[in-house]
Parts: sequence; C-alpha cells; structure tokens
Amino acid sequence: MTLRLALGISLSTLALGSPSLSSAQPAGAGEPIVIGQRFQLRSEGMHEMRSFQVHRPPNYDISNARYPVLIVLDGDEHFQHVSATVDFLYGAGKMPAMLVIGVPNTDRYRDMSTSAAPGPSSLLKFITDELVPKIDRDYRTRPYRILVGWSDAGLYALYSMINAPEVFRGYIVIAPAFGDDRELPKTVNAFLQEHQDPNLNADLFMTADDGTGQGLSGAWELSSYLQTRAARVRDLRFTFRRYPEESHGAVPLRSVREGLLSIFEGWGIDGEGAFALYEQGGLTGIDKHFSALSARLGFPVAVPDEVLFDTFARLEGRKRFPEAEQVIKRAIELFPDSATAHYYAARLYMQMGNKSLGVETLKKALLLSPNHAPSRSLLNDMKLDANEFVPEVRVPGKDLAKFVGGYGTSAVVFRIELRGDKIFGKTSEREYELNTLSGTSFAYSENNVYSSDGIVSFRTDGRGRVTGLEFQNGGAKLAKLK
Repeated sequence: MTLRLALGISLSTLALGSPSLSSAQPAGAGEPIVIGQRFQLRSEGMHEMRSFQVHRPPNYDISNARYPVLIVLDGDEHFQHVSATVDFLYGAGKMPAMLVIGVPNTDRYRDMSTSAAPGPSSLLKFITDELVPKIDRDYRTRPYRILVGWSDAGLYALYSMINAPEVFRGYIVIAPAFGDDRELPKTVNAFLQEHQDPNLNADLFMTADDGTGQGLSGAWELSSYLQTRAARVRDLRFTFRRYPEESHGAVPLRSVREGLLSIFEGWGIDGEGAFALYEQGGLTGIDKHFSALSARLGFPVAVPDEVLFDTFARLEGRKRFPEAEQVIKRAIELFPDSATAHYYAARLYMQMGNKSLGVETLKKALLLSPNHAPSRSLLNDMKLDANEFVPEVRVPGKDLAKFVGGYGTSAVVFRIELRGDKIFGKTSEREYELNTLSGTSFAYSENNVYSSDGIVSFRTDGRGRVTGLEFQNGGAKLAKLK
C-alpha cells in the first residue's frame, strides 16, 4: 500500500466518524463534523464484502427532491474532496446538489484492471448490477450519473464508458495512466465509431498533469479521436485540459472542480449572463436556455428565481419599465409564494406612477410574509403603516416553547431549539433561524453561501399539542418525536 493511499484511508476513517477514533477524543472536545457514512455490501458477483461511502446533499432530510449521483473510484483517497467540491459548487449556484458515492478498493491492481476478457469486469458488474440498484432503492435519485476516476481509475472510467455506456451520462477522467494501457485510446475510438447515437448526450471531461512521455501521448491521441467525434456526431460533449503546473498527485482537486463546471455548463448564470440571454431572445431566450439544459441532462431544470430577479433589476435600472414588468410578472407566475417577487413588482409600480397598484402588491407580499422587511420599509417610506394592512406577527416565548424538540420519522432529522424569543431549526449539516409568519408557520433561511429559503409549518392536534411539521412546496413531513 502506498503512503498516499494509507493517508487517504486514515483521513477517510476520521471524516466518516469512526467509533474507535471518536472514543479517543477528550471529553468536551466538541461535536464531530461528519461528511458521510460508510456501508458494507456483500457482492454476489465478486464473492466478497465491498464497502461504499455516501455523502448526502445539504438539506436531504427536509426535502423530497431527487438528486443526480456522482460515483468516485478510489473512494478512500477522493471521497472527501469530491464531496466538498460538489457541495461548494452547489452552494455557489453552479450545479445541482448531488449524492456522492465513494467506491474504495479491495485490491486496486485487480479492481482497476482494464485488460480482462471482453465485457464488463467484476468490479464494473458490482457497480452497475449491485451498487447502483442499491443506491437507487435507498436514496431519492435521478437517472443521471457521473463517474470520476484518477490515474488507473481514469482508464477504468473510459473502460466503463465502453462496457456500460447506458449507466453513466458524465465522465471525469483525471490524468489517465495511458502508459499502462497503450491500446485503450484505439479501443475507445473503435467503440465510438460503432456506437453513434444522437440521443446519447454524454459528457466526457479529461485532464492531463505535468507528466510527459507515453501518458501524455496517449492523452493527446485519445483527445484527437474524441474531438473529431464530438464535432461530427452530437452524442458526445468532450473537453480536454492539460495542467502542466499540476503534479500527478495534485491534479484531481482541480480536475474535479473544472470537470463539474464543464458538465453543468449553463446551470449557474450570473446577472450579466442572464441579462445577455434576455437581450438576445427575451423571456423566450431564457426559457430556451433552460429547456436545452434539461434536454441535455435528461431531467427538468427550472428557471431560477435569481435569473429573473437579476434581469428585472437591470431592466429597472435602465428605466425599461414595460419590459421589467413582464419579467417580474413571469417571476410571480413561477414563484407565487415569493414575497420578494411581489416586493420588486410593487417597487416597479411606484416608479411607474401607479401608487395604488404598488400598495396592493405590497399587501400581497406581507400576506405571504408579514414581517418582510423590504416591503415594510417601502410602505414606511410612503408614510403608510404596514400594520394597518398586515400586523407584524410576534409569538411569545412561552408559546414558541411548545415547538421545541426533535422531528423525524424514526430518528431525529430536524431539531427545534428556543433561544430567548426566537426558535432555530437544526439539521445534521446546518442551522436556520425561523422567522414568524403566523402562530404556526415560520420562514427559514441561512445567511451564508449555502442559503436555502422556505417555509415550515407546524401541525397540531385538537388540543393544540404539536404533532409534527411540514416544509413547503412538497418538502418532507416529519412527526414530533418523544
């Protein structure tokens, strides 16, 4: 075992919350930060126990959403940094939240072999026939998967594309060790020549490090094949990047980040990008962009509210009020429960000289969120008392206390705590301040890069006792646990 692999195993064990290591911590050392869980699965095909690691997306327990899946080979080395990169890019709005599955090796030389008899190897059969079905059974997944492999595992990712092309839609192939397999570039090219499917929509992102010789020549050879193929048949999007400043051991971190950004290109659009889409094709242009992204990825990608809000703000700033009105009306149509969208519309109507419509729209914003600060501030600027329309809601601490406790199905996944005259909700990953909307409904939000906003409502029985809670827009329904 190499020193790097041994270190990776040690770090992975620590991050996954090993009981032996946890028990060695001094009393009062603090809460462990757990990035994932390790499981065991008996492989009938390989006749051995295999371990796998799972990192769930932020807010998994309080959502009913389904998620794409990323499977990373050499899990003991790469599970942690891949999981962190996925969460960071999701929080930055550059890609969807994803389940990350690490596949550690039992015998790396055997597992990563690409020179077996024709057809899938035993590890590939384990992944496709045993591991993937189990992940789909146990978690809320989408039928979109990415495979990540480095060095020999990079070769193995290419081998997987040839032998199980229906399983993965994206591949991040990091510094593949072509010096160990000089025939694979030609094999990949032959496979692609025989399989030309315009509906395949596969993404392949490949990198090379500072190495030279056979490894680099193999990468250039395969890149030449794939660039030609991608230009001729639109069933493959291919990108190749060489990082001459990155060593073989260091190149995975950068490769994963840029590979994910390449695969999900067009997912996260900044304000200028959104406005450019609008200028080129209006609201139809924005719709077409996200429709094309949905078609390429194979699952629906909705127009984000930020795209419409950013476009609205630029039109408003340029005094293009009729266009701004159409954009904010679309935002309200898509996000009818958004107090922010109604506030923006009201602000626009004021500038257009329609004070009465502005006030009526602010009323709607306050009905959605009685304590919405921007709406109350705008009414205050107009010398109007927001409480005349919708009184500010305050719930005494003694009444908030009845919500305190753990919520879940069999185990606690959301905990309510009372601090002074405010309540806070906590998941295993993060904490939310809950702002009062009514006696039983609260808005939750985070003030950091992983911001996620919504409404949580508490359920009570006929005697006023709290029995559970529910997150808005099809989120999870959780019972109050004793």
